[in-house]
Amino acid sequence: MLINCSNHPSSLWGPSQVEAAKAYGEIFDIPYPQVDPWLDTNGIRKLVDEYVVKIENLNPDAVFLAGEFTFLFMLTDKLLKDGIHVISACSMRDTSEVLRSDGSTEKRTTFVFKQFRDYSYY
Repeated sequence: MLINCSNHPSSLWGPSQVEAAKAYGEIFDIPYPQVDPWLDTNGIRKLVDEYVVKIENLNPDAVFLAGEFTFLFMLTDKLLKDGIHVISACSMRDTSEVLRSDGSTEKRTTFVFKQFRDYSYY
């Protein structure tokens, strides 16, 4: 099973990302938490501990993580130390900017999934 713990529900993934995910088995979504910007390090650790229990109880083959960086870093570190395979999505980004008639700028970004990449220690 691949656990998708991100702000990107697998129901919105494109065919190539779904196909790559199937290499790990069934996809199971765990929504990424809304991380309070005022949490201190101990607060982040407490949240990480909650998610480690949720994730490890499901005994996944891999976990796809994407989201707020400090939580992501601590959760990835803990899961790797516990022997859980953690992956990231690699995409090509296509960005365009358009100057609107009111003088504002609209920026559009399209991400095209290419592959999953393993997290590992250097």
